[in-house]
Amino acid sequence: MKERRPKSGWNLLLVLFCLVGIAGAWIGIALVFRSYRILLYPPDAFLFSGTRIGNIFLSVSPGFPSLAIGMIAGNFLLWCVPPARAAMERGAPGAGDRVFRASQRALASLGAALAAIALPLCFLGANNVWALTADRIHYRPMLSATTRSYDWSSVKNIETGCSSGKSISFHFVATLEDKTSIDLMEESTREFWAAYPQIQAALRGRSYGFSSAGFVGRCVASTPRRWLEVLSKRPTE
Repeated sequence: MKERRPKSGWNLLLVLFCLVGIAGAWIGIALVFRSYRILLYPPDAFLFSGTRIGNIFLSVSPGFPSLAIGMIAGNFLLWCVPPARAAMERGAPGAGDRVFRASQRALASLGAALAAIALPLCFLGANNVWALTADRIHYRPMLSATTRSYDWSSVKNIETGCSSGKSISFHFVATLEDKTSIDLMEESTREFWAAYPQIQAALRGRSYGFSSAGFVGRCVASTPRRWLEVLSKRPTE
């Protein structure tokens, strides 16, 4: 007869343990790679972030191995509760231990396979960053071991706009001389507004194109007036 975990009210506690384990592992893995990302930013940067695809890799990829890690942790924690362990052993002494060990081995194998795929993606996401300093723009491509550095005169075009979905997103995309594009409002609108005077100062006296053609659609009506006024004109006007 195929062995399996008997049905029990303890399974509800197992689900709780697994959810806590998954969340903890997810957050922990993401924090490790975010710590690496922070090391890549220049110490004098006044605005910095990752790219859209980099942020997705960094935030979403840890979830896959975390599923297996959380379930391993949940199984272990439940096994450490004497009444729950006794309930699993009831009616078939020794079977609970065999089921526990077999499930842990299977989950460990699954977790290793998922980690082999997800952790490199996490690293690539953490590696893909940009940062602004008073005199330079820094950009690190996802597959690069070095960071490119540009003078602010390398900015050839700026395009602003907004998009609507579950929430409204604003964009301030700077395109550099080598066609690299960086959205300075990618991650935090609040941090962008705090850094905007420094961006204006860095662009003053530079020659660049500007377009606010991205302000179209339903999001325009929901854009705060002061934001629309600022993003609809050149930063140096």
